[in-house]
Amino acid sequence: MDERLHKLLAQHGIGSRRQVEAWIREGRVLVNGRPAEIGQRVGPRDRVVVDGRDVSKRLAVRAELRVILYHKPSGEMSRSREGDDRSGVEERLPSLRAGRWLPVNSLAFGEDGLLILTNDGTLASAIRRNVETLPVEYRVRVLKPRDDEGWPEMPHEIDVEGAPVRFSAVERIEGAGTNVWFRVAADQPVKRGAVRALIDSAGLKLSRVMLVKWGPVALPRDLPRGRSRELSGSDLEALLALAGRAKTLEREPGSPQRSRKPGQASRRRPRGRVTGPRSGGR
Repeated sequence: MDERLHKLLAQHGIGSRRQVEAWIREGRVLVNGRPAEIGQRVGPRDRVVVDGRDVSKRLAVRAELRVILYHKPSGEMSRSREGDDRSGVEERLPSLRAGRWLPVNSLAFGEDGLLILTNDGTLASAIRRNVETLPVEYRVRVLKPRDDEGWPEMPHEIDVEGAPVRFSAVERIEGAGTNVWFRVAADQPVKRGAVRALIDSAGLKLSRVMLVKWGPVALPRDLPRGRSRELSGSDLEALLALAGRAKTLEREPGSPQRSRKPGQASRRRPRGRVTGPRSGGR
């Protein structure tokens, strides 16, 4: 079955739809030896070349939709960049038969916590379009005040660079010794700097910020840093719903199909194998 060229290349992780369209305009994509056109459809017998590299076999692989959760440690790039020698998360992710892992949400080099990745570029782009409306939740570690000092009242709204930032929850949850953990939530994404500003405004010292929930997906409490886990079941369905897609996963021939029992609870922790680095694991 023929598919639009830019959609097919995006689905296989070769580039985003916007990137592919730019490459086509620049004449960097050839189909059967001729410059590709915007909106062009290609089939299994067409030869597709991107920047002189034949990607036809790669496009012929029927890729099963995969989404993984990765517990990103501080000090890793969510996506490696050319000329940047800092380590990227790809070094610790499971291998793919075709395509590459694309981050759905973003975490900066110095941030840690939940990073969601998929091998479907179209899905990643569709979800990112809804990012401004998604709730987030952090676990924040704070240095405990001295014994003769009480806990200050935590504000739910602060001013960051002239703009108000509102939090839906700021709650002390647990802690031992000199450190105490807080739950900090917001109805839309807030930057790590805003969380730090929140703690600073109360006169407290922050020691760690970890993203534990992004939209409908939560970081499993038993997933160690630097490890990944497949997302499945109702949690995957909720993520696909953000992109307006139903759960129509492409499976390899002969692969088992799992079904949920009627009335089964929709809220459950993602199950699956915890996956470490492909090689050189700690």
